[in-house]
Amino acid sequence: MEIICPAWYPGAEKLIDAIPLLADQGVTAIEIGISYPNYFDHRETCELHNLMEKLNQSGVRVHSIHSPFGPECDISSLEDKVHEAGVDGLIDSIELASILGAENVIVHASDKLPGPANGRMDRARGVLREMATVATESGIIIAVENLPPNYLGHTPAEMVTLLGGISPDSIGICFDTGHANLSGRFDDFAEAMLPRSVTTHLHDNDGNEDQHGFPGTGSINWELFGAAYHKWGPDASIMLECVPPEGVGWSEAFQRLRTALGE
Repeated sequence: MEIICPAWYPGAEKLIDAIPLLADQGVTAIEIGISYPNYFDHRETCELHNLMEKLNQSGVRVHSIHSPFGPECDISSLEDKVHEAGVDGLIDSIELASILGAENVIVHASDKLPGPANGRMDRARGVLREMATVATESGIIIAVENLPPNYLGHTPAEMVTLLGGISPDSIGICFDTGHANLSGRFDDFAEAMLPRSVTTHLHDNDGNEDQHGFPGTGSINWELFGAAYHKWGPDASIMLECVPPEGVGWSEAFQRLRTALGE
């Protein structure tokens, strides 16, 4: 089982510097976020070209691109400027995924809601429906991430609404274990969302806040998750959206996760 990790390494100031360090620790696939231009600016042609060369040299591939998120780029926002920034970020992510040969683009349906959704669901659905067509033309599947409470896409029912009427060949779910655990109904969420999941974000927490801990450091029952994953979502890729425990390299971290999942 291949395990994907974040495109980050302690002490590396630029993504291009992190690639060989990750490769030395057994990393074969990464997820790149494009919200941090000081670390990696996909709009700089020279920087992108150098990254592609480094990836080819190291044997590391890009599995997924995480679209920008936050209060300034929300595809559900009723403020046109914020909404358009979210759409532009998603388009950029799809284009970058196509260039780098990534399989998925991860997207948040909203930032934290200030109150009732008030039309935000329809706005997010419209963007996802339109962008799913664009992604399909590039051979990419969009993965909508389930989010914490007070965001769109927190519950299975909200995910069904967001994805309703869109072909599963063009859009699926990124099942985020940490966010599901904040619901207090982790097992129910896993069973409902894993069948349409195309990828995952695995991390742990105590059930009270989004801590992005390594599996086993919080309250998630990873043995039960492993059984649910093998039953409901065995085709979804595995991505560790956290850092290894202190003093542990990625290679050992991968083995610890495989053991926790019953591999």
